[in-house]
Amino acid sequence: MTSRAAFALLLVMANALGGCRSAPPVVDAPSIAPTEAYVSPLTAEDYPWPKQAETYEPLAARFPPPEGFERVPVADGSWGQWLRHLPLLPAGTPVRSLDASVVVRGNALDLAGVVDMDVRENLECADVILRLRAEYLRHAGREADITFRLTDGGLISWGVWRSGMRPRLEGDRLIFERIAEPDGSRARFDEFLAGVFAWCGTLSLAQEGRPVAFQDLAIGDFLVSGGSPGHAVLIVDLARNRAGELRGLILQGFIPAQTPHILAGGEAGAWFELAEGRPLEVPWGSFGWDELRRF
Repeated sequence: MTSRAAFALLLVMANALGGCRSAPPVVDAPSIAPTEAYVSPLTAEDYPWPKQAETYEPLAARFPPPEGFERVPVADGSWGQWLRHLPLLPAGTPVRSLDASVVVRGNALDLAGVVDMDVRENLECADVILRLRAEYLRHAGREADITFRLTDGGLISWGVWRSGMRPRLEGDRLIFERIAEPDGSRARFDEFLAGVFAWCGTLSLAQEGRPVAFQDLAIGDFLVSGGSPGHAVLIVDLARNRAGELRGLILQGFIPAQTPHILAGGEAGAWFELAEGRPLEVPWGSFGWDELRRF
């Protein structure tokens, strides 16, 4: 068996580790459309993966803050700013799986928008969060920081992968050995991401970040219920009013591997009400704030 075939076999064997629960039925509702003009400090080129939309529409343009709320400030070049301006597909776009099948209709009650990102094998809930983090760090010139926990307790690092090291299954653990020439190209980075999707999941993501108190909530924090199945969602924007109340935009991936998307928060449109004494309710179930983590 070639090394490429062997690695493909490893990806298939790992597909079920720490995955998400199956999706609940959806209910039709009017799609959420842009309501105000917005000039983004970023461009489509800041998100270097295959995209479908002919023009760049940032998340912040699609979803102005609720009345009486203002977006929380973020630093230029930060993780929070980058997430706030993720590219979206046109309003009403459905969520599609790897084979392009529609898995959530574009007018589903729980769907606010769809991220303009290609779907890849094993790209499920935790994998979407890890991919976004890796993509951001590479974009920000912080490639040395791209290291994640594996479900077997080890680590998978872009720096190690870039040096020519590749995984080999030994018992129930991955062992890395040098079998390739050093290469930091986008093609090798995509191969690294495939390894992340195969060998990381909600179980490892739950151990990835440090716990965060609700009062310190920030864009880029995530909630994760580690398990098999489990689930994870990412906070991609925040707004606050004068009373200190918070609203947030919530991104998720799901199973089967599908387009990352923004959930709808009910009467507040895309924005979820975030309160310390109340669990975050999403279509999958609920998260307690003790499950809040930060990279």
